[in-house]
Amino acid sequence: MSAHAPTAAPAAPHHISTRTYLMVFVWLAVMTAIEVAVAALPIVEIVQVVVLIALAIIKALLVVLFYMHLRHDSKWYWVTLIVPIGFVFLAARFLPIR
Repeated sequence: MSAHAPTAAPAAPHHISTRTYLMVFVWLAVMTAIEVAVAALPIVEIVQVVVLIALAIIKALLVVLFYMHLRHDSKWYWVTLIVPIGFVFLAARFLPIR
């Protein structure tokens, strides 16, 4: 007789359909095309920078959530993602701006 209590079976991995991967890919491609167009437009530089950063953040979130499967993983993975990003923002806050 075993002294160990039975352990729960690991959770089944979440299946993401091929259609979802293709839709995310299409959105990433569309946003990349928008980034190229925005970079080529003769608009105020600060507007360009804000739009390009916003698109980059959205694209990064799509990759992290779907291709890296962080959407269905443990919340601790979010901590290991968010904490370093917080340090980057903190470091950027104290960098000298010329």
